[in-house]
Amino acid sequence: MTAKNPHQTAPSPNPQISVLLVDDHAIWRDGIRSILEDTEFRVVGEASSGHEAVAAAQSLLPQIVLLDIRMAGGDGLDALRTLKSEHPQTAVVMLTSYENPTYMARAVAGGAAGYLLKGLKRAELMTALRAVANGEMLLSREDLARSLHSLSQPLNETTSVAQDLIQPLSEREIDVLQLLATGLNNREIGGLLFVTENTVKTHVVHIIGKLGVSDRVQAAVWAARHGLLAGT
Repeated sequence: MTAKNPHQTAPSPNPQISVLLVDDHAIWRDGIRSILEDTEFRVVGEASSGHEAVAAAQSLLPQIVLLDIRMAGGDGLDALRTLKSEHPQTAVVMLTSYENPTYMARAVAGGAAGYLLKGLKRAELMTALRAVANGEMLLSREDLARSLHSLSQPLNETTSVAQDLIQPLSEREIDVLQLLATGLNNREIGGLLFVTENTVKTHVVHIIGKLGVSDRVQAAVWAARHGLLAGT
């Protein structure tokens, strides 16, 4: 186990976003830790396998997990499902060398907030992490549509989109969710619904809260599994 005690790091005077690094290459973890120094992100722990990641997340409760896919001692996609099951509000971003549509679809279905390739630049990583911290979507519209396709199920007459929810979605929230699931941002959704961007943002916050998910991608996954995608 390579999880590190968060109390070993001196607390910052400003709130920081806690990050867990999961990869079986220590050099890669050291590189990401270096990139995140002196930013709003704080690395609270590291793990070298999927099994270690689950244990580390249990004790450290990170807000974001950067998770590799292919690792010795525990596959990242298997760990992803466990992490999202035990910590649904934790955002998990796959950071991998594999540009594989099947892996991406499995990652989205398993609860990932995004799918990044290790060749990305420092500025691109920071932009992605900030987007995730704000609950934004990292996937392109094409990648999202491809990933959701296999999850989409027709809504039959006896199925209610709110049957699993303690607090059901309003009609307007369903409208916003359907558009969100196409990959549109808040401004674009507002333009289609003739409401302000801030109004859409409020709806999205309520939708994510009611669905009990961590981000827009997982809200879109919920929509797909409940037959709410356009054309289903």
